[in-house]
Amino acid sequence: MTPSPGANLGKVVAAQQVITYRPSPRRVRTIILLLAGSVALMMTGLGIIIPIFARRFEELGGGVQALGLMIMSFALAQLLAAPFLGSLADRYGRRPFVLLSLAAFAAANVGFLLARSVTAFTVVRTLEGALTAGLYPAAMGVVADVAPKGERGRWIGIVMAGYGAGFILGPVLGGLLYDGLGFAAPFLVSALMAVLAFVMAAFLVPETRTSAVRNREMLWRRREREKAVAPDESLWNALPRPLSVFGILLLTEFILIFAFAFVEPQMIFYLYEDLGWTTVQFGVLVAGYGLAVVVGQVTLAPLSDRFDRKPVIIVGLLLNTWFYAALAFVTSFPLLLLTAVLSGLGEALVLPAVSAFVLDMTAEQHRSRAMGIKESAAALGGVLGPLLVVSASTATTPQGVFAIAAVLVVVVAGIALLDLRVSPLAEAPGAEAQAYALRRAMVVQATLRGIVTSALDDEV
Repeated sequence: MTPSPGANLGKVVAAQQVITYRPSPRRVRTIILLLAGSVALMMTGLGIIIPIFARRFEELGGGVQALGLMIMSFALAQLLAAPFLGSLADRYGRRPFVLLSLAAFAAANVGFLLARSVTAFTVVRTLEGALTAGLYPAAMGVVADVAPKGERGRWIGIVMAGYGAGFILGPVLGGLLYDGLGFAAPFLVSALMAVLAFVMAAFLVPETRTSAVRNREMLWRRREREKAVAPDESLWNALPRPLSVFGILLLTEFILIFAFAFVEPQMIFYLYEDLGWTTVQFGVLVAGYGLAVVVGQVTLAPLSDRFDRKPVIIVGLLLNTWFYAALAFVTSFPLLLLTAVLSGLGEALVLPAVSAFVLDMTAEQHRSRAMGIKESAAALGGVLGPLLVVSASTATTPQGVFAIAAVLVVVVAGIALLDLRVSPLAEAPGAEAQAYALRRAMVVQATLRGIVTSALDDEV
């Protein structure tokens, strides 16, 4: 075909294939295990310093109220910062906020070493809570980015087991360091563990939400906005749909955390003063619960991938109820230990399944934001539980406090049984849009192929 004198269209070239990177199963395993290891190191460091705060506050002249204020300031900072940092992790990538959390935790340990007053401790702890609040949303975003939907529960359980393992090992190590080497040793070791976690994440954990992906989504949203069909980027429009399902999942997370935080202060005094337990017995009970959570998250979390999220959540809630009910009616140490283990297994079923459910419902570009909102619901439970038990303990007996917690968990299990359902389209928002975009791209590709073929035939 001879081009017209004014034409300057160049050669017609056959279309090239566009390849989207997807990590292999082995690479997925490596990324998530490295992430879980980084989280475990940081949480072990956090566990190391937790028993030291009360000792240090005594030395500085602070009491229970000052310690409670510091604990609450940390939880409130996380509650407020988690959605914001999760949104930034969607916009700028997961890796920077994983690294920010690890670096902030290392710096906070140095700040604790330098603090010379209760006020300084509280300020450092509040900043630590705000700057580390992005770790969980970013980490869960990494899992959702690389893990297939049918394996998310399994891998979320692995990462969450890293959280739990740190809290089990850390306090024991912290106590040994404090008794053997003094005040500074736990904070120095904790800082070193955070630095090690930072280095490991910096060199071995890649960015899973790359700039290419973010730029592609930005261009898509801009194009759709120009056609006046794309929703705005407000928080409301970024929430997973249907909102009723998301609300039930937030309520489930809130009640699960609230119930334990509500019971814990009363339980400690009840076991020591009313039942006459020793410190060793209480330590064994807590360790049994924590080990059940960690082991359960590793071994039982894949059940929500196999049998669907809803039944696993309901069974986990009912198992979790047993411990609170037993506290109200049972005084035998072996039976309470058994129910604590069952309750820990229940929590190990619920938390990964809820996280996987939220990720299933959420569009890729909003995953960390959604997980940040979920983390805020959990933090709110941790804040309100100790506050409300003060009032409840003056109005009822310890058994009444335990019964209230049991009833709350049973009620949320009933709500989940009746109302926790999700439509096929809402199960993975963004998937339908992606499928539509793929079909549209195939149509365009077929059209262009026809044009190219026709042009090549004309040249011949």
